Amino acid sequence: MLLQTRIILLVLATVAVVAGLLLGFAGLREDAAEQRARDLELARLGTSWQLAVAEAAGRIDQSLGRLVGDPEIARGLEADDRNALDRRMAALPPSGGTGNAITDLNLLSDGGDLLYSSDPALNPAPLLNRATLDTILSGQRLARGVRMVDGERLIVVAGAPIYAGAGAGGATNGSGAVGAAVAGMDFSAALDVLRRTTGARIFAVARNGAPLDGTTDPLWPAVRPLVRPADRAMETFSSAGRHYALASLPVADLAGGRVATVLIATDVTQAVEERTLWSIAYVAAVGLVLLTALGLLYGYLRRNFAVLDSAVGALQELARGRAMGYVELPGGNDEIGRIAGAVDVFRGVMREIERTAGQRERRLRRQQRFIRRQMEALAVTLEEEARQSLLDELSQIEAETHDSQSSQSKGVGDELGLLALGFSRLATRVSTQQVQLTQMVRDLRDALADKRRLISLQQELEIARTMQLTILPQVFPDLAELDIAARMIPAKEVGGDFYDFFPISETKVAFVIADVSGKGIPAAFFMLITRTMLRAIAESGVGPAETMRRVNNLLAAENEQMMFVTVFYGELDLTTGELAFSNGGHNPPLRMTGTGTVAELQRVPGMALAAMPDMPYAEKSLILETGDMVVLFTDGVTEAFNDSDVMYGDARLVQAVGRLTAATARDGLDGVLSDVARFTAGAPQSDDITCLVLRWRGTAAALAAPAEAEAAV
Repeated sequence: MLLQTRIILLVLATVAVVAGLLLGFAGLREDAAEQRARDLELARLGTSWQLAVAEAAGRIDQSLGRLVGDPEIARGLEADDRNALDRRMAALPPSGGTGNAITDLNLLSDGGDLLYSSDPALNPAPLLNRATLDTILSGQRLARGVRMVDGERLIVVAGAPIYAGAGAGGATNGSGAVGAAVAGMDFSAALDVLRRTTGARIFAVARNGAPLDGTTDPLWPAVRPLVRPADRAMETFSSAGRHYALASLPVADLAGGRVATVLIATDVTQAVEERTLWSIAYVAAVGLVLLTALGLLYGYLRRNFAVLDSAVGALQELARGRAMGYVELPGGNDEIGRIAGAVDVFRGVMREIERTAGQRERRLRRQQRFIRRQMEALAVTLEEEARQSLLDELSQIEAETHDSQSSQSKGVGDELGLLALGFSRLATRVSTQQVQLTQMVRDLRDALADKRRLISLQQELEIARTMQLTILPQVFPDLAELDIAARMIPAKEVGGDFYDFFPISETKVAFVIADVSGKGIPAAFFMLITRTMLRAIAESGVGPAETMRRVNNLLAAENEQMMFVTVFYGELDLTTGELAFSNGGHNPPLRMTGTGTVAELQRVPGMALAAMPDMPYAEKSLILETGDMVVLFTDGVTEAFNDSDVMYGDARLVQAVGRLTAATARDGLDGVLSDVARFTAGAPQSDDITCLVLRWRGTAAALAAPAEAEAAV
């Protein structure tokens, strides 16, 4: 087989393999994209289902509101008086309306006894188990979700605590919960909400596969064979010329078991048709490009190999000694052009040989001298040691050549052999030096590229540092009752510490200081997430402990990097000076009274946020006196080290705060940070340093009294 045939077949095979790989990779990428899209759609539909259940439970909460605030029901639960509860419930008008009808109602005592039930059975079972009821009675959370009753019926359940001395609107006189009201609404209410919010076709089956809802839908016969009650999955099917995506969402009981499966069928006909058209267009485009490339390559190879065949024929003629039979070939810098040039040289050599041996000898002599001069010129470009060694070898070669000429014992070929040996050594040295220079240039180029990337990264980190410091409050409101100042000094370009100060009502303000585990960009991102969640939940007014609990659960739910954050969060009532606070594993703040006494705030048990979900958080409170200063700080302050590797420590911080008896919040902040800076004395900062200082001036009424007295005088 000719070389040109082998090359063409090899190129064809290579192109075919590349085309197959391109189509295969495209298919894999499309499959991966479809899987990601299915996962995102499942997550979206799961969220829609949770929102549907929450909306149905919200309707139940509206009906429970009048029961929670009814004093007669509260007294009946407190006394465990079933007859009184029956009379009161009979006197109340029926709850709910269209779409809001409550099908089940329980009134339970704080001991877990069922004192009233809308179920007429002799011994009805309560809607909630004791563990769920305890969480309602303790006020930790409201029970909301799906519940199976009577072993076969599904309802949406919601419950709320009833307090002793409940008044209008559910207000209490401070007593504990005396019982709970639990109500249920038919499961179909949540399905109707899901239909309305998603616009999809909804079906539901029990845990054994029995249909619960949607059987009248014309699509049910096509959906029924695809039902897998235990799986959370997304699959596609076709019916009546339309394409659908079917999502299976298992429904969990409040007790934790699976009780049903919700099926959501979405019409994706348009998306499927568009994807099919794009796939066909992609395959056609790839095929067209490959065929065009193959055609051009085949034509190019055929044209060039035709010229190569002519060159081979000319070489064969030269090998037979027929120099005059040479055919003119096109020149150029490619292989064909170089072969043509070589053929021309061969023809010239043969003509010179045929013309005269003397001319050949003179030409060889001239070549010899030229080689010598080129070797000497090239030797100048070498390093000193290599250049001197090469010049010594040239002198030796010239001496041997002179001896051979005088003795006539060696011919011109021997002389050229000596020169060739010297040229070979020169070429080796030049090649070695060229390789070294090339490597040095490559290393220098890589070093310059690394430097440019480093400069770019430093610029981006500086921008991130400026943005992070801009996010934190820099200017605080001018309050008559309160003076506040804060500052964060990151150890790296960006840090994991943060502080915040914001109002949560007309009379209350919230403040927080936190320290994320680790440093750098990951900690900065985690800091921004924590700050955003904390603000969003705190502004709902649920109190410090509940705010910490909710933020902890949100952070722990998606904490794949296993990061955590210590947080001290407090709420200050500007009308009374009452400071309510909760602590999640953070350093307790320091309080300095007007007399100059410095002490830690009362320690509150609580773990760092995002470490574990569903952790309890306690809450404490105290009344600030006029002139009190509260100093919040992160461990970057107390764990700062000087050049002697000595830690700043809590004792030095207490002493520094004790010297700020009459200072404003800004002066107090500057005093603490200046004391830390003097202690470290230029040692490298090992951790982020953050400090927040509050100075309580007194309530508005207390501040107004002296002013009024002075005006009266």
